Amino acid sequence: MFVENLKLDVIATFENHEQEWFKTSVKETTLKSEKNLLNYIKKQLSYKDLIKLSLCWYCEKDIVNKYKVIQESILKNGKYFFDVNTNKLTKEQ
Repeated sequence: MFVENLKLDVIATFENHEQEWFKTSVKETTLKSEKNLLNYIKKQLSYKDLIKLSLCWYCEKDIVNKYKVIQESILKNGKYFFDVNTNKLTKEQ
């Protein structure tokens, strides 16, 4: 079930392709962990050479307070960097 009154803007930056931008709804199960969130987003991308995700959350403060994953994402300024060779999250934040 999608979380009501919550939208997520995603900008995906790739090494060898143009950026992709989309807005998506988010399921409650997606917000259980950072891994779930990133996998959910990656499944919607056209390319595999991902180097950066930029996220912008659209919701009220009570929704932010309810989900640790959103809080942690905001603390990272919504930026996630990836190793293009492994497609895994890097330590660079």
